[in-house]
Amino acid sequence: MISYKITIKGLVQGVGFRPFVYRMAKQHHIKGTVCNTPEGVVIEAQGVYCDAFVDALRTNLPPRARIDSLSVSEVTDSITYDDFEILESFMGEGSVAIPLDSALCPACETEMDDPSNRRYQYPFINCTDCGPRYTIIQIPPYDRVRTSMKHFTMCPECEAEYTDPNSRRYHAEPISCPQCGPKLKMIDNQGNPIVGDPLELAVKMVKEGKIIALKGLGGFHLMCGATSDAAVAELRRRKHRKAKPLAVMFRSLEDLERYSEITEDERAHIAGALKPIVVVRAKKDTDLSQYVAPTIDRLGVFLPYTPLHRLLFEQIDFPLVATSANVSDEPIIVRTDEIVSRLGNVVDAVLSHDRTIINPLDDSVIQIAEGRVVMLRMGRGFAPRTFPLTQTLEESVLAVGAHQKSAIALGIQNNMVLSGHIGDLGSVEADGYFDRTIQTFKRFYETEPTVITSDLHPFYSSTQYAVASKRDHVTVQHHYAHILACMAEYSLEEKVLGFAFDGTGYGDDGNLWGGEVLIADTHTYERIGFLKPFALLGGDKAIKEPRRIALSLLFDSYTLEEVLELKTPTTEAFLPHEIRTLHHMWQKKINAPLSSSMGRLFDAVASLGGFIQTLNYEGQGGMIMESFVDESITQPFEFSVVEGAVDFSEMVKEIISLTAESDSKRLIASRFIATVEAIMLSFVALYPELPIVIGGGVFQNRALMERLYSRFGKGAFYAQQQTPINDGSIALGQLYYIIHNTKGNK
Repeated sequence: MISYKITIKGLVQGVGFRPFVYRMAKQHHIKGTVCNTPEGVVIEAQGVYCDAFVDALRTNLPPRARIDSLSVSEVTDSITYDDFEILESFMGEGSVAIPLDSALCPACETEMDDPSNRRYQYPFINCTDCGPRYTIIQIPPYDRVRTSMKHFTMCPECEAEYTDPNSRRYHAEPISCPQCGPKLKMIDNQGNPIVGDPLELAVKMVKEGKIIALKGLGGFHLMCGATSDAAVAELRRRKHRKAKPLAVMFRSLEDLERYSEITEDERAHIAGALKPIVVVRAKKDTDLSQYVAPTIDRLGVFLPYTPLHRLLFEQIDFPLVATSANVSDEPIIVRTDEIVSRLGNVVDAVLSHDRTIINPLDDSVIQIAEGRVVMLRMGRGFAPRTFPLTQTLEESVLAVGAHQKSAIALGIQNNMVLSGHIGDLGSVEADGYFDRTIQTFKRFYETEPTVITSDLHPFYSSTQYAVASKRDHVTVQHHYAHILACMAEYSLEEKVLGFAFDGTGYGDDGNLWGGEVLIADTHTYERIGFLKPFALLGGDKAIKEPRRIALSLLFDSYTLEEVLELKTPTTEAFLPHEIRTLHHMWQKKINAPLSSSMGRLFDAVASLGGFIQTLNYEGQGGMIMESFVDESITQPFEFSVVEGAVDFSEMVKEIISLTAESDSKRLIASRFIATVEAIMLSFVALYPELPIVIGGGVFQNRALMERLYSRFGKGAFYAQQQTPINDGSIALGQLYYIIHNTKGNK
């Protein structure tokens, strides 16, 4: 009997794909089997309507499924099937896409609102279209026995749904109900149980202005009333988070729109199936606490995405701060005992439960520019991100990324897999999470990479990990990796004109790069442009104090005596003797490393324009300036390009002349963004035949991205949308380089 073997790769596990295949097979009178394998879903099909069946598989996908490839081959020695059957999954080495977590779906929402439903107000309701996936899986294929749900024995009612191919919960691995599923618990900040209904206790505490930790899908949130100055200020004081914006969760889209101005594109993402944090424009004169996002007009907003969040908001009618429970820039905390031991001085109580989070994962953060996604942090719902390859890798490759916004990537067989956000390396906790993520990927894919690739910087924790591994080690320059990451997302291999603008990165010459223009392909690059280097007075201290960078720019254009006579926001931020001391450092090149960083230039302009002199968090200067950008102002400042070096000394003088204007901040911010655009345009004009590729943290600036999409968006212009445009994608770029420069790949 002739059968057809159909192999489907992509996001096809944990998304209800097998019952979907079963229904399509029944509809098209197909007999045979479907099975989850390490390579994806494998179907053996017999029937006269096989072509129509395959077409249906391609076009009628479940909501969260994604097909990367579908192949059909003839099986001539097949047995004769009497029916269509769903087989058990089997193990083995493979490269299947990992199933992703998803927000509460409308069908489950309806059930939990129905008093007659047995899952009425159940905080762990889920189905094949929603709920935890990656965060609870120990090893693929994605079956209950390989998740943290294996510790919960299904009741007869749940088991009946789980084994019924026609049920919405067929093989929904986290399936449970109040009788057989996880249970909530409430403890104080010392770890002692609090007597009473956990949800009601949490509601009461939040209404009283207290701070709680709540266990979500990929970790804990710190939550408090977002309209209470006292509560938010206390959270900042306890967490030592002076000004970095805090995300806010709203009960509904209608409530959210009372506090923010959102576009249709933003609305679609906010209310969609993934419900990431979306950075939007905040409305003025609302009752939102002034401490939520001080000095900027942006707000990170999202809606309840778990049933537990939703139940909380059924009894609370005001927005809540919902920020990751972690120590500053470290990974999100997933264990209740760690909340108590590390953040017991921050929270008043903990709303937890007994479903273990195996793989930590932060909320994803995006913003929208001209209708396109700009990924700021890749986490829940988006990670791990799998990209199919056209070639087969003979050996697996591990890319360990950069130091800040760490993420790793694995090349295995026909796929590249990028991890979610890990955090900034350098602490015991972050480095430990980094190592555990690597072990998780190796466990998932049953592989031991033979090649490791890292950044050039010798002191990055990730580089040191690669060196210590004693395996073949290849380094990839940081800014080249930014361009390669974007190329990987779009499967580009040809020569491109790349703009890599960020805060810092180790250059080939040992200096700090960050304002780089490259002609690059998958094999090599040429640095054809860069910002004229300037001194970071005090080294790392200058990164925290933009006034030091701005002062070095003044020293480049004026004598010491002239600088002392200037009346500018930068010079007024110092005492005269401090300026003299820093001039001596600049003159003698003492602890004054040179940088060509566009991110540091943003900081310097923030100081020169009087926006801010000392930063509380990375990128603060650029975010504040963004609030003042007027899109109608398009005149750039003066600059010149000499042998590839961009000289902006005239811009510095123009900015100083503008500081006396009544609306100087609007003029300076707008014209500086126009200048960055003009710098790029000057190089584009030299290479009009090359596609434009961008990458680096500077492009997180929404005002800049809107100008670039408006200017270049109709042509061959590539900016990442599925992966972070910042250092969170460095590993993907490193991996893409190795894949194209390793012998033996088919």
